[in-house]
Amino acid sequence: MTSTRSRLRPKGPVMSCGKRRRGEDEISLASATLAYPWQPDHTITRRTARIVREAYSVWYARMGPITHQLPADKVQSLFNEMQLYPTRAQVSEMLHCAKECADRNTASYLTFGEFCLFATELKRCYDKGIPRSNHLARLLERDGQEKKRQTRKMSKTLSKQEVFLGGSCNPTTWRHDIAIPLLKNLGITYYNPQVAEWSAELIEQEYLAKQSATVLFYVIDRQTRNIVGMIEAANFAGARRKLVLVIDSYKPGQTVGGELISSELAIADEESACFNSNVHEYEELNGGILMLQDLVERQGIPVFNNIPIAINCTAKVLREKLTVQDLTVTDMAQPVKMGHLQVGDKLIKLRQAFDALDSSRSGQISLTDVCMAYRLMTNRKLSVTELRNIVSGQTGNGESTTKVNFEEFCTIVAELKGGSNGVAEKWTLCGRPLRALPVNNTCLRDVFLAGDLADYTWALQLAIPFLKKNKLSYYTVNENQTGQKHVLDPSDAAAIDSSFLLLFNITSHTRALSLMTMAAHYIGLGCNVVLCVQHISEGSIFGTEKLSQDAVNDYNRGRVYLMDLARRDRIPVFQTIQEAIDCVIEKCTSR
Repeated sequence: MTSTRSRLRPKGPVMSCGKRRRGEDEISLASATLAYPWQPDHTITRRTARIVREAYSVWYARMGPITHQLPADKVQSLFNEMQLYPTRAQVSEMLHCAKECADRNTASYLTFGEFCLFATELKRCYDKGIPRSNHLARLLERDGQEKKRQTRKMSKTLSKQEVFLGGSCNPTTWRHDIAIPLLKNLGITYYNPQVAEWSAELIEQEYLAKQSATVLFYVIDRQTRNIVGMIEAANFAGARRKLVLVIDSYKPGQTVGGELISSELAIADEESACFNSNVHEYEELNGGILMLQDLVERQGIPVFNNIPIAINCTAKVLREKLTVQDLTVTDMAQPVKMGHLQVGDKLIKLRQAFDALDSSRSGQISLTDVCMAYRLMTNRKLSVTELRNIVSGQTGNGESTTKVNFEEFCTIVAELKGGSNGVAEKWTLCGRPLRALPVNNTCLRDVFLAGDLADYTWALQLAIPFLKKNKLSYYTVNENQTGQKHVLDPSDAAAIDSSFLLLFNITSHTRALSLMTMAAHYIGLGCNVVLCVQHISEGSIFGTEKLSQDAVNDYNRGRVYLMDLARRDRIPVFQTIQEAIDCVIEKCTSR
């Protein structure tokens, strides 16, 4: 999609700063790092923001001059060096919003100004301790008392084990080859659910073992489809269990159980696409992993890619009675913090404020305009004199001739927000929202409608008309606006938090892996959920793809597990969407 913002590209070049010498820490970062073209002679100021100064130090040590770009695969590690721990989804959101705001063709990098802004906002939120919003869709009785979940008595013949080894089963051998020998050496007891032949009767026994285990150790291995493993792990993360999760991502063109799981990238032409029976399953499976990782990290749980490291972390959690969230980089874990925060919108609001003052559409604004934009965003005054002290403008250069582009504007605002005055700025929305960019909407609603985006006929023709007839408000899931497939769009996450009831429609003509994973997570959180679940029929064809019998069995097994955990928590489950809608209306109108 062509951006409407091409006319707003900054036109002035950004000059490189020289090498930083010892003793120059007091130079204002707005001048020292951006090296504005109107500032050949830098002056000294003691008003530099500590966070921006730290960002520059980290950037220069790893990336060199601030004119260099920060590649997407290095963004998270550079934040980590500042003791900032965004999730993978938050990093993706930053990259996408930066792409849209700067009118770039790619979301493959951040500039120094963008990095500074995000670092400042993350640090501010960490210091302030921004809490998670409470889910409106909690399971509450009409009198407001929280429902108690059903509990099962432990079998006398089933002894309690410290670790439950969940996730990928046959034909994987990670349990016997890696995990079990390590656990034995560490003296840790475990329950191994892997059997030669799976049967429905094992659900109850496995359930009791999972309930009694202290740590749930799950490995999502790419040798299998992992449908059940993803659903279970998402549910346990929502239920605040001690989950240690290891993920081995799928690769394009790989096989699973002898079947080729290919992607769109592997299909050269239409003829070969029709010949291959699993054209899009790679996207489905990888999407399930992305959704799982997003949901897990939102709970502050680190995700591993190495089983021995994860086992050592499990031992530490058990021996020191820690939570998984307590693990740090010294444990070789990838910490995540405040995964519920929406950070990309801060850059959007900055772009909107900049554009509102850029009346000439030159891509540059004056210092007077910078002060006005700052006031629009924070409702606090900033004089041109104060701004000049911050950017160390060259004396004698009139304010009318001083201009800044958007990149420079980002760094100035980052320094202002990270200043020593201790005032936490509250950002407001300025001007009209940019098209195709997410905007927070925390309006309370009755129902959140979740289903396959490829077929929303059930919502348009059934659910929405019935909801309107009963004067109930609703929200339909977005086609992800942040460019991140198979993760929660920030506006969707906010809408879920502010909805009384969540309706998930899992039809018979979609694999629905991401949707099942998401439903399991919100059931684990204790939300007010209604499910409509249909099984996939043998010989089903999705688009040009005919599902193999193994694929049908795997996806249907996931449906069985999802329905089982829903019923254990007294979540209503239906086979037709009309029954589910009737239940939704009854729940909403009788509360």
